[in-house]
Amino acid sequence: MSTDFKFPLTEVKENGQMAVNAAAAPETFPDALSEGALVGPVSLEGMILAVDEEASFAGTAKGKWAFECTRCLKPLEQSWSAQIEVMVPIDGGPMDLTDEVRQSIALAQPMKFLCKPDCKGLCEVCKMNRNDVDCGHPEGGGGDGVPGGNFANTRKPRLTPRPRKG
Repeated sequence: MSTDFKFPLTEVKENGQMAVNAAAAPETFPDALSEGALVGPVSLEGMILAVDEEASFAGTAKGKWAFECTRCLKPLEQSWSAQIEVMVPIDGGPMDLTDEVRQSIALAQPMKFLCKPDCKGLCEVCKMNRNDVDCGHPEGGGGDGVPGGNFANTRKPRLTPRPRKG
């Protein structure tokens, strides 16, 4: 277990606050992303404050990640940022923010990554990137990915049982 985001609360008890500015290697969070990868260090900045008998952290986790465009599969690298707020008992030992940062990375991950909002994706017929090349195939392919095929008028399967006669 990494100690990069583990902070002793003795300074918070004495002074009422503590500034946080730390970084951890991307290997610290191997399971944070469902796909793609973290690139470079993950940084954490914020402040730990004493609030009654608790320590409260409010700050931001930042970093970069690499993914492929969902439509055209072009490699992308983007920055991300996520707000983090945590409260723990001030006498409960050090404040470990590793799991909170891991969760913020997972929640900040978009469902789809696009190289640009109007990405045209890959041609269903020849698999060329439509953003780079006009292959001449009609957009939307043939409906089934096979040249000349169109299964748009194909009968859909029945999802409910047929009523019995008699």
